Amino acid sequence: MTPNNIFSLLVLVAFTDSLKILVYSPAFAGSHTNFMARIADTLTESGHNVTFFVPIFDDNRSNQLGVKLTKNVIKMERSEEMKLDPVTMDNVTSSFWNINVNSKEGHSLFDPVHKLTVQSCRSLFSNAELLATLRSHEYDVGISEPMMTCSLALFRHLGIQKTILASSCPNFDVVMAAMGEPAETSYVPGKILTCYNHQIHGITITTYSFTIYSSVSGDRMDFADRLENYDMYHFMVKRYGQVFDDEAKVYRSFLGQDFPDWRELIPDASVHFTNSISYLDFPRPSIQKTIDIGGITVDVEQIESQKLSNEFNAILDKQEKTMFISFGSMAKSFEMPQNYKENLLEVFKSEPNVTFIWKYESNNVSFAEGLDNLELVKWAPQTTLLNDKRMSAFLSHGGLGSTIETVFFGKPTIMIPIFFDQFRNSHMLSRLGTSVTLLKTDLGNLDKLKSAFHKILHNDSFRKNAGHVADVVRNQPIKPKELVVKYTEFVGNHGPFHHMTPYSLKMPWFQRHGYDVLLYKSTFYLLPSFLFLASFRKFVFSRNEIPASR
Repeated sequence: MTPNNIFSLLVLVAFTDSLKILVYSPAFAGSHTNFMARIADTLTESGHNVTFFVPIFDDNRSNQLGVKLTKNVIKMERSEEMKLDPVTMDNVTSSFWNINVNSKEGHSLFDPVHKLTVQSCRSLFSNAELLATLRSHEYDVGISEPMMTCSLALFRHLGIQKTILASSCPNFDVVMAAMGEPAETSYVPGKILTCYNHQIHGITITTYSFTIYSSVSGDRMDFADRLENYDMYHFMVKRYGQVFDDEAKVYRSFLGQDFPDWRELIPDASVHFTNSISYLDFPRPSIQKTIDIGGITVDVEQIESQKLSNEFNAILDKQEKTMFISFGSMAKSFEMPQNYKENLLEVFKSEPNVTFIWKYESNNVSFAEGLDNLELVKWAPQTTLLNDKRMSAFLSHGGLGSTIETVFFGKPTIMIPIFFDQFRNSHMLSRLGTSVTLLKTDLGNLDKLKSAFHKILHNDSFRKNAGHVADVVRNQPIKPKELVVKYTEFVGNHGPFHHMTPYSLKMPWFQRHGYDVLLYKSTFYLLPSFLFLASFRKFVFSRNEIPASR
């Protein structure tokens, strides 16, 4: 950095009103932590005094904090109650290869996170010393992800009136409902897209509309899709509402039964950051508080400055085409069913002129012996690989972090979603012509797999479309970092903005959706018709009456 740049930076910091900001980020999943860490570091880089508060949900992730610039980190270790429970996030996610998550199945998958959330909330409000330490900082702004609402109760308890929500997904159903955003389930996919067999009046309708083998996907839904999207949305609102209600029971036991619950705390937030890029996402109605900051986790300049190791350089130089395969940090490749692995190997054999790099987390790799064009690695520098021009394509699970990364670096993809928002993310790209989406059960169908791999590796339209989308997202008029800084400073200096909460939240449901108006209109038009028919009937019957005999 030159002396002039240093001087400019010092002047900027000197004349900026530094805010004291508390960022609440539980350690339970890497993508969530990384998103919150980027927000914290962005604000730290802008000269603000940021505290990164990390309740530990899973000891395996206690050191995966994600922050690089923010030095003031406060951890809340697992309580004795939590230590007695053997549940870890890896235990939970290992089952996702074999079950469906939809409105009719998979309810129990939310139970471990539910339990950990309540236990963590109890641990927080039991720790008087920690609460006193946090209160002593006198924070101006509190930022948290609304996966858990104990954070919002903490902010209110500490006297932080200026709060910001930051969702690491594009839309979080229960938060949308709580903030008064409309749920247009007929054309806006919920957080979780699913594929399901519907029973309608005893007739089974199998929905394949979320695969590349149908003309419909994402926001273009047939009746069965809309039914499942509606059911899934309301299931998610109800299920997370149960988690939030149990959190409220905990913090109210410490703070009093009159302490506000999540139905007041969520809509009271002044801004809602979402991990969405409007040029990619499905169009949907939103309120003024919702600000899209998708892409904040991708530092293009920093990634482009990174160099690959000699090992990965040698792998990429082997053949003209190279494809990277990763199912993320939560769904482990070595835990997938054996027949899925065997089918992937058959696909690799069918593409001998392509090198495949597969992130595979186990030492037991004997099943892949003798395959010259396959490289199994336990870890890979994903963003650096995606940035390399020698990388031809990417097979991903459709996690939002990976989805956004591949978009910024213009790589065509095969998406095989495993759970949660990955279905939605996958079809978000499929509709742009940059990706082929399969169901995880399609890993058991060799012909479908071969067809998908052949398309993405040899059909040049996917590469061209991916390049165009990359050009769009890299040239957004306002960068996500700018949005985070400006809106946080705006809330810190001028908030809170209680008046921006939609009045619809106070209206009964029939008024909010206009059913009372529709009833009035219907009555207005139908009543004259009814009176006319009644008069006509009376007239007809009176004409047909037989006079009584004299």
